[in-house]
Amino acid sequence: MADSKYEGIDRRALLRDRREHRARVAQRLTREAPVAADCLPWAAFDAAPDWLAWPDDALVLWQRRVGAVFCAPALRRWIDTARVTALRSALGDGFYRSLLRADDPMAVATLPVGLPDWPLNGAPSEIAPLLRGCGAAVLVATLPHGGLRHAVSQALAPLAELMMPAAHAQALVKRASGLCAGAAVAAVQACASMPSATAADAATAAGAGTEAGTVIGGAA
Repeated sequence: MADSKYEGIDRRALLRDRREHRARVAQRLTREAPVAADCLPWAAFDAAPDWLAWPDDALVLWQRRVGAVFCAPALRRWIDTARVTALRSALGDGFYRSLLRADDPMAVATLPVGLPDWPLNGAPSEIAPLLRGCGAAVLVATLPHGGLRHAVSQALAPLAELMMPAAHAQALVKRASGLCAGAAVAAVQACASMPSATAADAATAAGAGTEAGTVIGGAA
């Protein structure tokens, strides 16, 4: 009996989470792509990826980080102090360090034909929007063709549509998720190694490593 009771509680929690997810996705798409969203059935909102239901700040940060993984080969060549500082600010220091330490996760992930090469001479203020645009393009490419992808593309306004297989885009997203997790772990370890470190310090460090707790969960 006890098992049945807990199973019921879990099922109710699952249904509640599903409704909340659907409502947040519907709210975002209705706000940012109203015409396309109006054509979607409820099943499409249910099938939407977790990141589409995240708060605005977390989703923007996630897009930048996915974009940074996509552009990693070019970003690792940057030496200009102002642009590097802007890049660290756009990604969070922990993620930036993890990105530089990682081996090239996708040697074949280059900007698609028709887009300019990464603007190495661009202004620092352009870096965050460009990363977000690249990340949005990758995230859209993870979705199957259809109404949901069309609505998400309108909502995120990617830099351009990427002509890449969904599996390729999903690998980039998975890599970004792993770097988020690595950045959080490194932040906790660094804090814990300090003589005055406390459990609260470690928790604060973990938050600094991800910049948004939801960025790790459900990202893959």
